[in-house]
Amino acid sequence: MGREAAKKKGKKKSKEASLEEVEKEWVEFKQFKEQELEQLKELTLVQQEKNKLMKEKTEAKKMKLYLQLSAEEHLDDQRKKLLEKLERELFGN
Repeated sequence: MGREAAKKKGKKKSKEASLEEVEKEWVEFKQFKEQELEQLKELTLVQQEKNKLMKEKTEAKKMKLYLQLSAEEHLDDQRKKLLEKLERELFGN
């Protein structure tokens, strides 16, 4: 084999090796991003559940306060306004 042919053969092998390395890195990168996406999905679900529980807890507190205020016979103006506000928020009237 001549000198020029040996050079071309060496370059071809190094290009193939580089291409294989790039493909390997690309596959690893894609796998990493897929795992990251799954983790973000799980985190989103956890956060949504947490938000739902906080909303339910807030609604329960509002309902408890509404029941306390509605049980009182004589309310001052501030408590009347609060009772009306709670009524609108809880029952949409």
